Amino acid sequence: MAYQIEQDLTVGIEHLRPWSFSKVQKAKRCQYEFFFRYVQKLEPLERADFLVLGSGVHFVLENALNAVFLRRKPLSKELLLHYARLYKEQEPLADLNRIGQFFPNILKFVNGQLRRVDRGELKFWELELAVDRELRCVPYDSGGVFLRGKLDFLFSKGETLYIVDHKTSRSHDFDNRVKTQLRWYALLAAVKFPQFQRFALELHNVRYGTVKRVVFSRREIEAFKVKLVPIIESVEEEFLGKSFRELTPSPSELNCRWCEFRHLCPEALS
Repeated sequence: MAYQIEQDLTVGIEHLRPWSFSKVQKAKRCQYEFFFRYVQKLEPLERADFLVLGSGVHFVLENALNAVFLRRKPLSKELLLHYARLYKEQEPLADLNRIGQFFPNILKFVNGQLRRVDRGELKFWELELAVDRELRCVPYDSGGVFLRGKLDFLFSKGETLYIVDHKTSRSHDFDNRVKTQLRWYALLAAVKFPQFQRFALELHNVRYGTVKRVVFSRREIEAFKVKLVPIIESVEEEFLGKSFRELTPSPSELNCRWCEFRHLCPEALS
């Protein structure tokens, strides 16, 4: 499929908002890549293998969590295979054998949550949250969304709200980027659930079967909010009203390696 760059298309606020954590990361990484994806709204020629795999693992986990709490009994490997096959029907590029390598850790995690989460406690999986510019809750797909995110798994115990994010990364690192993403999710959850004062953010690495935790207080979330909004508004100022000709690319070995628009980008083709 051949694409032409719409050189004179200008960036409007409708291209920038709503902001998700990954969208902000792409805007800061390379303005050309952001333009192709969110302004001209081009589709990649093909999805990267690691994205297909990650989506498949998330699909199985989402359905497994739903099933374990509905059935109130442990899951089996056979049921996980059923969910993986359902994903394969949606995504023909999915490799069932590669997804299946995650089954032991998925079973351990999901069945563990059944023992961990009480019947009466609040719990959600794949919870979509969105806020407007004043950071008030709004419908996820409404026109006034400023920030939004999808939380993989969320539950409460006493005065603490636990927010779990699933990763399939090969990295063991719990770096600043990950902590910022978790703060983003905590901010959305703090708006939606004002009754909680503590937010335990857990990074579940499905590849290794590990869970790492960082706890934020409501005061820390408020401090993050104060810093976040000006950062996003400065990103908007860098893009708003500009055409492709006025944007600045950020070519580098790392940025270009994972860009899905190398076949189109003038920097990559030069």
